[in-house]
Amino acid sequence: MEDNTPNIVDGSDVEQPRWYAFKVFFNKVFELDEQMREDGVVTYFPVVDVKKTVDGVVKTEKRPAISSLIFVRCTCEEILAWQRKLSGKVMLYTHVTDGMRLPSPIDEDEMRIFMLVTSADDDRLEYLNVGSIDYKRGQHVRVLEGPYKGCVGYIKRVKGNRRLLVSVEGLALVATSYIPSAFLEKI
Repeated sequence: MEDNTPNIVDGSDVEQPRWYAFKVFFNKVFELDEQMREDGVVTYFPVVDVKKTVDGVVKTEKRPAISSLIFVRCTCEEILAWQRKLSGKVMLYTHVTDGMRLPSPIDEDEMRIFMLVTSADDDRLEYLNVGSIDYKRGQHVRVLEGPYKGCVGYIKRVKGNRRLLVSVEGLALVATSYIPSAFLEKI
């Protein structure tokens, strides 16, 4: 079997913890999260509560908001070790630089804002397909007040309402509930 583990190059930031993303096969996000946390690895994935009725009883179940996606904070070396350890169970998001396949680190500010928005107690968040909307054509803004204070994103009409769109480039896109224009500052 061929080793598809990305190569690694020497670099000054290789030893610094960064955010990376795994696509988790068979939607075993909770199991992977537990395994990694037991080893002291910081992970994040947004969850939603889904209500379902079983034998006339309504039960609430937590599910990943974005199917099969988990974010992991560790060094480049550690993420590659996890990729090898979990071979066949996950796919590490990578990019090619100078002919070498490398783990794709996620910008710290982008991840911080994404976590702030997706961890807010707002059941009106809408997770969108990354390719489904041209969000960069909207007005770039900063939220000044409310539960999303400090978030930066793009304003776009989604289903008739002005919404703040926040993304992790190429991986995830989430739209908040309506935000009054008085709470927004153009950037």
